[in-house]
Amino acid sequence: MNAPGRHDAVRRPRRARGTLVGAAVTLAVVAALTTVLDDRSASATEDLRGDLREVAAAQTRWRAGHGSYSTSLEELGVTPGRGDLAIVSAGADGFCAGAYDRRSRTALFYAPATGLTDRACS
Repeated sequence: MNAPGRHDAVRRPRRARGTLVGAAVTLAVVAALTTVLDDRSASATEDLRGDLREVAAAQTRWRAGHGSYSTSLEELGVTPGRGDLAIVSAGADGFCAGAYDRRSRTALFYAPATGLTDRACS
């Protein structure tokens, strides 16, 4: 076996440097993916808010003509723009609507008493 020579000493820093470069690249990729996912979630949240605002406006019009809130998006004439949209509950005194985007796993709810929130209506 050969004694450690000059070439062995040169190789070790290169490996360490290669490891540091690999770690830096990995961190950059993780940071970029995090930014993309945050942007996707923010976009989904804004779309869901728009859907729920549309439900709220339609419910206000419906109640004015019918005396209570509707349990049907079809009756309200509302079509979801993104994700799933549903009337969770409705009656004479209030309603709860929920919206969910599967890709970003974002859920929002709206009730006249609480406004927009990420907590399910009670």
